[in-house]
Amino acid sequence: MADELTAAVVGASGIGKHHAKWLSNLGCEVVAFVGTTPDSVQATGEMLRNDLGIDAVGYIDVGDMLKEAEPAIVNICSPPEFHYMHFMAAAPRNCHIMCEKPLTWDEDKSLDQLLLEAREMAEYRGTDIVHAINTQYAAAPAAYYALCEQIGLDAGPPEKFFMQMDSRNANKIYDRVWVDLASHPLSVLMAFCGNGRIVPGSEGIVISEKEVVARFLYQPAEGPPCQAEILVRAWCTEKLVRRFGINDLIADCEGRNDENGVFHTYLTLNGHEAESDDFMYVSLSRFVAAIRKQASGPLADIADGYANQKMQFALLKSARRE
Repeated sequence: MADELTAAVVGASGIGKHHAKWLSNLGCEVVAFVGTTPDSVQATGEMLRNDLGIDAVGYIDVGDMLKEAEPAIVNICSPPEFHYMHFMAAAPRNCHIMCEKPLTWDEDKSLDQLLLEAREMAEYRGTDIVHAINTQYAAAPAAYYALCEQIGLDAGPPEKFFMQMDSRNANKIYDRVWVDLASHPLSVLMAFCGNGRIVPGSEGIVISEKEVVARFLYQPAEGPPCQAEILVRAWCTEKLVRRFGINDLIADCEGRNDENGVFHTYLTLNGHEAESDDFMYVSLSRFVAAIRKQASGPLADIADGYANQKMQFALLKSARRE
């Protein structure tokens, strides 16, 4: 496969513009994008050209885009209720696909139906293709362990896990706070401990209007069980709090530009700060490297996304609402 890969972004006006930016920076040619209306397509096309130097053809129909642009890569950044439909449109064309989290969500469908759709996505098999999910915080444990080593701390095997993630999103309340944010902490837990399951009966989750607290015992396939606590909050108007860690060694996490104007992730633990690549860049770069056979796989594949969603929905089903 040539070094230059053609790519399309479905939904490029929100998080999708960051997908387009990183794909372009990683040597892919972003040739197309999909919007919802002619006006939104025009506005997004101007933004991509003026802000990112990307001159891509805009469409309002995914099928038309796939037939005419024939991209090698499709990044699905549309609203979650369209993820399954857009994935199933691109997958038969043997496109490499990265889907934003969660894999599926639609308030008009049952959790069981949504899980069936997510499972179908995870089990889809093509020929020599890469299917990934953008749970970019799965890159966090590597940066965390590097900081621990830098300051001479041994975190030990993960027997306790904590993560707090805040958002300013004022459109999500109650269950949607959990659905919108929980994929990231669960992906970090999986990255620390490996694939596993929630121990039945250990769940305790409380959902309020703007905050969700979940506590449960996580049993990995290998290694000791891990007592997990996840706190997600929306409507945060002050500085966002994002912190995570294991065994009571909790690192604060923030993203900001370095002295050269390049966005990076910074972790702070016990007064020591370390810089790492932006987690979203790590996710996109691993995806592209896997396509080019330069990495064994993406940071998180669709099967990881399905396992994540199973846990997310299992906790949602057991929740107490206030």
